[in-house]
Amino acid sequence: MMEIKTTMDEKSFSEKFLDCFLGCVAIGALTAFLFLLFGSKAYGAENIENLSQSQINELMLQKIYKLEKHVNALENNRIPAEIEFCGERVPKERGWVRGRLEKELLMLSRKQFILYIKRANYKYFPYIENRLKEWKMPDCLKYIPVIESALNPNALSSAKAGGFWQFIPGTARRYGLKQNINWDDRSDFEKATDAALKYLKENYDRFGSWALAMAAYNSGEDTIESAIRIQKTKDYYNLLLPTETMQYNYRAIVAYLVMSNPEAYGIYLNEGDLYKWPETEEVILELSKPKHVADIAAYLKISVVEFLWLNPQVKISSGKRPFKERFKNFIIRKDTHTFKIPKTP
Repeated sequence: MMEIKTTMDEKSFSEKFLDCFLGCVAIGALTAFLFLLFGSKAYGAENIENLSQSQINELMLQKIYKLEKHVNALENNRIPAEIEFCGERVPKERGWVRGRLEKELLMLSRKQFILYIKRANYKYFPYIENRLKEWKMPDCLKYIPVIESALNPNALSSAKAGGFWQFIPGTARRYGLKQNINWDDRSDFEKATDAALKYLKENYDRFGSWALAMAAYNSGEDTIESAIRIQKTKDYYNLLLPTETMQYNYRAIVAYLVMSNPEAYGIYLNEGDLYKWPETEEVILELSKPKHVADIAAYLKISVVEFLWLNPQVKISSGKRPFKERFKNFIIRKDTHTFKIPKTP
């Protein structure tokens, strides 16, 4: 096949326009930075009177370096030459595979990914990573709850899938996650994670591929089994599947690419930007009769808001009834319960 090389003189009008646009972005951003640095204190610029000239120069170089990297991130898709996900090669040389990857990459919201990174690193990823090591499963599986729920314990889909790992009620019951009007184990991160990893491991044992295990997690094992039987291939990237499932793994791959190397995509976070999760301890309460959440929180010496933040599996009922009525009936059933509270010094 003949190799076609394009020089600057041969660029199309659209390519020249893009170059010009990105150049304007860079110049505009640099101008704004210099204005903030030297001309304005109202916007949080450094007080240059207290800085030496060498410090000012160093600060400028750091900012310009970050600006250049940000412009480069805007200009390039940044899809690596080779991609492995869960130890399996992603065949990006296939046109439809690259196209789907680039679609997800170009549609990503940097603001959303900043939130994902903040949520992931202060609590959730460390727990998943440890469990994956214990179960001898690929580390990349930790990106599934990112694309499922944005790591939001209260996420609820139109199909009634809920919690971090978006279990539908039937599958949740199958893996021992309890639900009632004021309780939902799908929002208990540790319990839901263990259930999800068990489900994924069973799918892998059944299909022999992590790509197919993830697809089955999204659309159900029977859907994948039927597609394999009719289309006579076990290659996820060659299977015609439901629209959401066909894009599912690509979304996880892009989450992995961005969150494992955020600066390549114009995202910069310092250590102080990440959320800090408080140290907690568990208490076991044996309720001899149903108790209102406000009474339980008072007994534990924390506010209702903090109690629900640390124990998102405890839910106030939804529906159209007035909040006052729903809060009045915010009752935890008689049983033995384990709750998290701030660790005492």
